[in-house]
Amino acid sequence: MTAHRRFERLRDLIRGFRHARDGNLAVIFALATIPVIGAIGAAVDLSKASDVKTQLQSSLDAAVLAGVAQPTSNQISTASSVFNGDFVGKFGTAATTSFVQNADKSLSGTASSSVSTSFLTVLGMSSMTVTAAATATPGAQATTPVCILLVNTLYSQALLVNSGVQLNAPSCEIDVLSTQSPAAIFNSTLNVKRICIKGSTIIENGGVTPPAVTNCPAISDPFAGKLPTVTPGTCIYQSPLSGNVTLNPGTYCGGVNFNGSGTLTLNSGLYVLQNGSMILNSGWTVNGTGVTFYFADQNSYIQFNSNVTANLSAPTTGTYANILMFEPTGLSNTQLAIDGTSSSSFTGLLYLPSREVTFNGISNLSSNSVTMVFSTLILDPLNWTIAPGALSMSSPNGAASSAYLSR
Repeated sequence: MTAHRRFERLRDLIRGFRHARDGNLAVIFALATIPVIGAIGAAVDLSKASDVKTQLQSSLDAAVLAGVAQPTSNQISTASSVFNGDFVGKFGTAATTSFVQNADKSLSGTASSSVSTSFLTVLGMSSMTVTAAATATPGAQATTPVCILLVNTLYSQALLVNSGVQLNAPSCEIDVLSTQSPAAIFNSTLNVKRICIKGSTIIENGGVTPPAVTNCPAISDPFAGKLPTVTPGTCIYQSPLSGNVTLNPGTYCGGVNFNGSGTLTLNSGLYVLQNGSMILNSGWTVNGTGVTFYFADQNSYIQFNSNVTANLSAPTTGTYANILMFEPTGLSNTQLAIDGTSSSSFTGLLYLPSREVTFNGISNLSSNSVTMVFSTLILDPLNWTIAPGALSMSSPNGAASSAYLSR
């Protein structure tokens, strides 16, 4: 082989080596794979952290919404319970939470959780922290109608429920303003939605379990000074009556008794009792539609003495609409005993804030529209079924009826 030929062959070998790329591609690919794998790993860890953050936020939203709808004293505990059940309970992931009640009655919460990484550990990052924040604002506060309000704040046993009492009022509550000890005594369980007692001490005998709430913000008298003013007219003096009797509206002074037995029919209108009572004895039936009784002083009242049937309803329009019995405020306290009614129906407001009322004997009352305001109340054996009236009172029950996320 000539020298020229050998030179050309060497030149071809050098040229081929210079253009060969197989080994270079492998090295380059190996070097390029490192950041690609790192990026994929980081994306996996970040996606995992994003999922946890979404779960964290959702659970915190649910927690503050549930909490702010509760009475103030239960908001934080409810929010914590809901969060733990929804986040920790479902996902088994630990989290740190904090809830704060704000001045505007909203409830704020923050939460954080640590997410372990799988790929970012090679970069020295073994975990990531995710956080969430939420604030819920309450909507309108829920209220409950009040069927019976006892306004005396200074008497112990302002409500005394003796054995044999059956009171069915599942749609409304009893509010007791007494702060004395005990404010109420129960010897029977009442079927009412709630018994809101301002005082802190009650007595429950014989294993009864009334739905009583102590230290409760019972409502104040919503009718004080707001009912119509009545000026008594010319006095009507009426001798004792018996048999079938019809009376007309007017001012009855000195009292009137209904002896023996009979039926009393009251024409519609305002009946003013002044310095005297209207007493119906056993065996009487009294019927009155569109009637209102006004007790002008502490000596005036209506009394039913055992086995009386009374069907009385207030006017639905006019000055005394929905008022069945009322008195002026500021009267001295007096006792009022109703000694049993065989079958009765009262419709309207019974506003007697100075009367210490006792229902004696077996009293049967059914009314789908009645509201009672007394000073104190003693219930002996009776069977009542009542519902709130047109002039019903409402008590905030401490909880919001709705809530929304505000931030």
